[in-house]
Amino acid sequence: MRRYFFRAILVTALLVGVAYAGAYPPGLSFATVLNGVKILSKDAKLRLYHIQAVFLPDGATGHAIVKKADGTKIYRFEWKSQKLKAPYFLMDFWKCTDLRSNENLGSGWVKLFEPGNYIVDFYLQDKKFYTFPFSVSKISGPDPFAGGDYYYTDGAWSDWGYLYYRDANPEMNIQWKVWLRHQLSDKIHKSVSVRVEVTRDKGKKLICTSREHTTQSLSREWTRYAFDLVNPPVKTSGGSYFKAKDLLAVDGSYTLKVKIDEVPYGTWKFSIKGGKLQPAGRTVRGKADPLTFVEGGRDAFWYKKL
Repeated sequence: MRRYFFRAILVTALLVGVAYAGAYPPGLSFATVLNGVKILSKDAKLRLYHIQAVFLPDGATGHAIVKKADGTKIYRFEWKSQKLKAPYFLMDFWKCTDLRSNENLGSGWVKLFEPGNYIVDFYLQDKKFYTFPFSVSKISGPDPFAGGDYYYTDGAWSDWGYLYYRDANPEMNIQWKVWLRHQLSDKIHKSVSVRVEVTRDKGKKLICTSREHTTQSLSREWTRYAFDLVNPPVKTSGGSYFKAKDLLAVDGSYTLKVKIDEVPYGTWKFSIKGGKLQPAGRTVRGKADPLTFVEGGRDAFWYKKL
């Protein structure tokens, strides 16, 4: 009897494990992908750095393959995992191999060599669980005798942003986070003014904005910026403190717009239902393709630019 009892427990545990794995397949924290696929503008060097995975088995290892869009494999990065606060794991990319020469390049920067379209495929052991495409273009400097060619990365950085309030606690302040850069070959940094506005579509009412007179220094590489959202300023004062619950109070569809130096930069749409921000497209857990699922955890609500 005791033997059958423990067998039943084992079977139940296995079934629960299968169900858990099916509901939550391995993935990558999307913000850490955008921060961690790093490409230097000056010489098109690539590094995979501090990317976080979710829902891995303890002690998981694997690799990432960097290839051209035509399938030509260039580099293989080996990774091992370090468990953080569940369900997050830090990926340590400890070795890179040039697949064309079989040379061990260590764990630092590697050269992409040329403009074009690329893909990074991430593998848990030998099974691909995530894919991330991007492209690299080159802009030549104004003086052909001085060199000064610069490489610029395009991809998800330009399209995605997220609303964030810590631990999904509606009493917390809410922020809009987005990746920005400039494309000037004659400047390392460019100072710009950034304006964020959120409008409720019904009635076109302005709900909140970023703080007035917000400026940022943009570089040639994509960098994440966080903008506190506040109540719209009035003539006598700046905008007052704005909590997530102030945005979540009214269901409906909303429009978020970003202007840089008063020029429209991008528009994002989102909706609130039952007092909660609603996922859409690649952010819908269980319905979106796991290979490209945009993972935000419990408190980052991602939306794609129109």
